Amino acid sequence: MALLQRGKTKDVYSHGDHMLELVFTDRVTKNDQGEVDPGGNNVSDSLAAGQGFACLSMTTAIFSYLAENGIPTHMVSYDLDKLSMVVRKAETFKPGLEWVCRWRGTGSFIRRYQNVPGAKDGMVFSSPVHEITIKDDAGGDPLIVPDAIVALGMMSADTLNELIALNAKAMNLIHDLFRQKGLDLWDIKIEWGKDAETGRLMLIDEVSANGCRAYDLDGKTKIAGEKLSGCFRMQTA
Repeated sequence: MALLQRGKTKDVYSHGDHMLELVFTDRVTKNDQGEVDPGGNNVSDSLAAGQGFACLSMTTAIFSYLAENGIPTHMVSYDLDKLSMVVRKAETFKPGLEWVCRWRGTGSFIRRYQNVPGAKDGMVFSSPVHEITIKDDAGGDPLIVPDAIVALGMMSADTLNELIALNAKAMNLIHDLFRQKGLDLWDIKIEWGKDAETGRLMLIDEVSANGCRAYDLDGKTKIAGEKLSGCFRMQTA
């Protein structure tokens, strides 16, 4: 098993012709101010004990739930003791897209629209707000509109329409799962790719506390980190 890539928080190993093994680590990211920040673009010099287990256990629980409800993911199997997940190899839509869904306004959304009357932190949307961003750390992960995705040749119009529908279904399921856990999901980002062998669209990477904001059902107490991951803990693989 050869190491192919050392990412910010995960290591990627070869695992046969059409699969990879992801090993979750205790590495964490920090922002430009040096603070530990899941959305940061720099790797911290210090480790956070239990971080890898927390991210993997939450990801596998969500992926399993989505698969049971008809959403394809790249997960094949996992081993919580080894902090590893075997996945299907995926092709991404270069240079990479992140799909964001917001049920409440906060963070970059409010900063972006701060001059719009009525925009305030925690505002509740009448329907989910879907956004697509380009994975570009240096550029601040800019928004991109669907027409531009097609115009730039990142994917065909047919693939984009299929993915928009699949993404909306997945986001609704994820939101419902959070509600089942007694959590109010404010926003989340996920990533899609295509199976490198079959071309099938599938959810990739991870879905963990690193990429979402959640509160209790009253919307007053933020639930994050290990406490959030613990809500999704699966006892057996």
